[in-house]
Amino acid sequence: TVVLQTDVTDIIRLERQEHRRLRDKQARMIRATLDHLNQGVCIFDENAQLVGWNQKLGALLSLPVQRLHLGARFGGILDHLDSDIVFTRGMDRKDFRAWAQSAGPRTPISFEVRRGDVMTLHIFGRAMPDRGFVISCTDVTAEREAAQKLYEMNEILEQRVMERTLELEDALSAAERANASKSRFVAAASHDLLQPLSAAKLFISSL
Repeated sequence: TVVLQTDVTDIIRLERQEHRRLRDKQARMIRATLDHLNQGVCIFDENAQLVGWNQKLGALLSLPVQRLHLGARFGGILDHLDSDIVFTRGMDRKDFRAWAQSAGPRTPISFEVRRGDVMTLHIFGRAMPDRGFVISCTDVTAEREAAQKLYEMNEILEQRVMERTLELEDALSAAERANASKSRFVAAASHDLLQPLSAAKLFISSL
């Protein structure tokens, strides 16, 4: 019987260090990618615990830095949103919480919230294959303000068109009344002018 013993401690240590280095490098790349997005992004695991996020998320939702940390629960983050954040378009905090904590399949959700009177945010949530989910937050204030201004301009234009139509109808009615008055005047004048002629004809006939 031959027993061969080889010390592979250094090899295992190097492999572990390389694996850790690659894992740290991947984590840094993911963090850099998230931080360069123009959206706020947060990632939760199957237990609705925070595993990834970017700084833009805290800025858009006005969340304190200490609230965003590994393992933070979705419900706790939702509870600490400012009271001036108002859910709109058929979604409220209760529905959002129920979606995140659902044990069944999650369908994608999309809704908007207003942060005071200065900002409108579009929230989009989607489930991941590992039962986790990702949520993105986009500032759509400029788009909503542009849409509101366009709506107001359309309202003003329609009002002006209606006013102009009424003015034209009034002008047409006035023209019709003037034309009717002119016709009545011409008829009366013709009658008055024909009376002497008729009298003369009768006089001549009598003679």
